[in-house]
Amino acid sequence: MGVATKIKPQSLQSRHNDTLSELEHYKLLVESVQDYAIFLMDTNGYIRSWNKGAQKNKGYTADEIIGKHFSTFYRQIDIDSKKPERELEIAIKFGRAEDEDWRVRKDGSLFWASVIITALFDKSGQHIGFAKVTKDLTERKRQEDEMRDANKKLKQQRRELEKLNQSKSEFISIASHQLRTPATAIKQLLGLYTDGIITDLPEKHLALLRKAYESNERQINIVNSLLRVAQVDAGEVIMRLEECNIASLLEECVAEFQASALKKKQKLSFSAESPTQMILADTQYLRMALDNLINNAIKYTYESGTIEITTFEDHTNLHIKISDNGVGIASGDMGKLFKKFIRIQNDMSDSEGGTGLGLYWAHRIITLHEGSVLVSSQPNEGTVFHIILPKGS
Repeated sequence: MGVATKIKPQSLQSRHNDTLSELEHYKLLVESVQDYAIFLMDTNGYIRSWNKGAQKNKGYTADEIIGKHFSTFYRQIDIDSKKPERELEIAIKFGRAEDEDWRVRKDGSLFWASVIITALFDKSGQHIGFAKVTKDLTERKRQEDEMRDANKKLKQQRRELEKLNQSKSEFISIASHQLRTPATAIKQLLGLYTDGIITDLPEKHLALLRKAYESNERQINIVNSLLRVAQVDAGEVIMRLEECNIASLLEECVAEFQASALKKKQKLSFSAESPTQMILADTQYLRMALDNLINNAIKYTYESGTIEITTFEDHTNLHIKISDNGVGIASGDMGKLFKKFIRIQNDMSDSEGGTGLGLYWAHRIITLHEGSVLVSSQPNEGTVFHIILPKGS
């Protein structure tokens, strides 16, 4: 059998010395912290200790501040409103009080502080004072204020831009309506002569009226383009979706443009992968967008050139390709294609009129159908507009 070893209990003096040592280490730790102001107060809020962080944050040395009331760090407006006293009352009632607000340094400057005041009680539950921890958050506060001010300015700018855009759209709409009314009246009047309803006019005068009719027709087209763009920019275009056979729709579009292509001795052709290619679309708006792209291909393709329109499907999308062997587009101009009032300069831009709105409007309409337009092109070799439309849109 082994011999039991008797362990001597730690002496009271030894435990007392260990406790003192722990307290010294704790005191050293607190006094060494520099990022936080940590200090003790008596039951009335008078300061009883002071660490390096408190001196760094508030500017007072221990000799200058110990014995003074902690309200020294508060603005006069807070002192007058009894804020320091309320915070002590809250700490006693709930165990702690938290606050973020401005505090005052020794030199009178303000800093944004995060403050926690903890009520201290002895083992018997007797209130013996408070511990206060303060963190200087002035830099964070500055960044938050700058961010808030920046957001406020951005919101204000956005509101101003929205108002400006609304005013612009209203102006274009009103001006366009005012222009279209007399232009339509002039068209009707000139039509009496050009359509042969009124016949007692010399041929040389009739030729001038035909030119006037064509010029007036261009003006009406410009006005209609402005109205369409103003409408789509104002969000007033409402898609009325219905079953649409794209193959049939494109056949109608191509038939309508055959005369324009023949004038330039161009070959305009259409081929569909299937005679029934159904999608959900607003037929009226989609046709206008396709008309615009086909007309654009005819305008910027040389005489005797070719324009080919093809369609095919995959599992989720319908694809339409409008290909030509015309003037093409330089790589540096590709980013300008779908912008308003921009006409890309090429060999034919001077001879072909335009508003710089057609492609923009067509792109917006296709986007409203949740579709997209891809473009590939080489100068003097031609351009391909690849339209992708979801079959379930």
